[in-house]
Amino acid sequence: MSFTFDSDTKERVRAATDIVDLIGSKLELRRQGRNYVALCPWHRDSRPSLQINTEKQIWKCWVCDIGGDVFTFLMQDEGIAFGEALKRLADAAGIPLSPARGKASGKLGNPDIKAEIYRALAWADELYQRLLLDSREGESARDYLQQRGISKSMVKHFGVGLSPNSWSALLDEAPKHKITTHVLESAGLAGKKEHGGFYDFFRGRVMFPIRDRDKRVIAFGGRVLPGQEGAKYINSRETRLFQKNKQLYGFDLASSAIRKSKQAIVMEGYTDVIFAHQSGIDNAVAVLGTALGNAHLKLLRHYCDSVVLLLDGDEAGQKRSDEVLELFLHAQMDVRVLSLPNGMDPADYLKEFGKENLQQLIAGAVDALEFKMRRVTSGIDPLLDTHRANQAVEEMLGLLAKVPHSGLVSNESFRLRQNQVLPRLARKFSLAEDALRERLTALRLKQSRVKTRYSADEEAPVRLLRPGDLSPFERELLELIIVAPQVAPIALERVQSGWLECDAARQMLDAYQQLEFSGQSLEFECVLTALEDSTLKSLLVTLHEQANAKLRYTKDSAEQRLRVLTHRMGERQDLQRRHQLMSELQNNRFTDEAEIEVLQDVIRQARLRQGLVDQSTTERDPSEPDPGVERNSNKPTDVPT
Repeated sequence: MSFTFDSDTKERVRAATDIVDLIGSKLELRRQGRNYVALCPWHRDSRPSLQINTEKQIWKCWVCDIGGDVFTFLMQDEGIAFGEALKRLADAAGIPLSPARGKASGKLGNPDIKAEIYRALAWADELYQRLLLDSREGESARDYLQQRGISKSMVKHFGVGLSPNSWSALLDEAPKHKITTHVLESAGLAGKKEHGGFYDFFRGRVMFPIRDRDKRVIAFGGRVLPGQEGAKYINSRETRLFQKNKQLYGFDLASSAIRKSKQAIVMEGYTDVIFAHQSGIDNAVAVLGTALGNAHLKLLRHYCDSVVLLLDGDEAGQKRSDEVLELFLHAQMDVRVLSLPNGMDPADYLKEFGKENLQQLIAGAVDALEFKMRRVTSGIDPLLDTHRANQAVEEMLGLLAKVPHSGLVSNESFRLRQNQVLPRLARKFSLAEDALRERLTALRLKQSRVKTRYSADEEAPVRLLRPGDLSPFERELLELIIVAPQVAPIALERVQSGWLECDAARQMLDAYQQLEFSGQSLEFECVLTALEDSTLKSLLVTLHEQANAKLRYTKDSAEQRLRVLTHRMGERQDLQRRHQLMSELQNNRFTDEAEIEVLQDVIRQARLRQGLVDQSTTERDPSEPDPGVERNSNKPTDVPT
């Protein structure tokens, strides 16, 4: 267990962030005595089950069995790592970050250049908006937006702008605001010429600012005006702030509505999203020139249960549905597909048919598997076109085979859908269902032989740690030092790491050890702040609550409880060691001489336990480390080598 960031810095950020203010900025809170409760956003909660302890500055949802501190809430809510959560809260509190001793700060990048990039993007955003709204040059862009049916208020709401139709407008103006060419290039606002020099990356385009969840501009999308040359849409190139496959246009404005409705509508165009919001569909967002991917779902699943991919009705939109099929197979949420009729895009459909009709279509959207089934079977006569029929069957079975029967994830709903699809395929193409199942099994076997590699974005969700993952001894030990931190140093001396079976218990004890070595407090709040793994934080909060609930039934002092517990843990370890020795004796693992020594030791230990030998001269407390053995060694103390 090692901490990336300095504990003092983490504690300053935690102390500066009131958990009620943080959670209250995202959820509606209700006072309950000295504490607060809220509807949990991560399950369908009708009775407030998320509890906030104002004294300890912790939160817990007993239904989801997760909890933690201000850092954990942000990590869970937005699907970010500890470092990003710490940075967000530190920025809000105006506290500079300092990494732990011996750790480089490269993970977050150079904070100075990042701050300058943010400033340059905010400056460019303001310049673009001003040019669109107030200049004569912006007249054609204003006409275009008006023709698209976008109101002036929505233009301002989304911050739509216009880039100057010049190769160097930003480059010429930036020095007046102390923005260097290097910063403009790092922000994606300037490009390098082949033979030296720089140029403005965006020229004469309607500009759509792309913002992060903190509403800071991190990139732009530019749309060419009608009648002008160039690619219809271009996005900022990827920078240290912007990765297009991890961002959604309009998410900063749609996140509250997505959370409230438990659903996200994902579109393909910037103007489609703006017009959707203008029409009252304010849970709409757009991908940024990429297919909907795992990184997008990883972001969205912290806010909603289902995603509807709303595709343009043209042929290109139909084909793009294939890109999300595998995503559906392994998704941890409900992913549906809707293709609009008559080749229309969402904005056109809303103008002609209105919000209510579109919402009806969205409500009837089908899952990606059903969408594919309808596509491959449409217009095929199995008697007249056997080749296309065989292709359709193979295509569907090939898709089903990509989820093995054991499953990469628990997917009972998928298996149910599969059992609905196979009989329909059999009926449609006059095939025996058993033959289809045999072919599916063969394809699955073939698929299982292929080594699949997963990117970082495709990793399975982190499994939550629960007290049941710990042994009874480990659970009792951790609960004890949580509520009685004064005995933690004694526990650290007595308990050897070899006594612990669960990796989470070892990591927790290592955290206490590290804090003890550095002379820091071992109080619950300090340990919780020091931990950076959200699953360990959540486990610590659960153990804290359980330990406090047990205190009313416990009369023994913490010291007595620790002495009894470590003695029992030591005895258990000795018993395991004896079983191991006897097994090794039975398998003739020792020389004759060593075997005699081991047998004599086993007999001596047995006589000690039966009181046949004076223990005061021969036996040590199993909970006390053997002075001749290095601490944390798993090697038996009396096995000859």
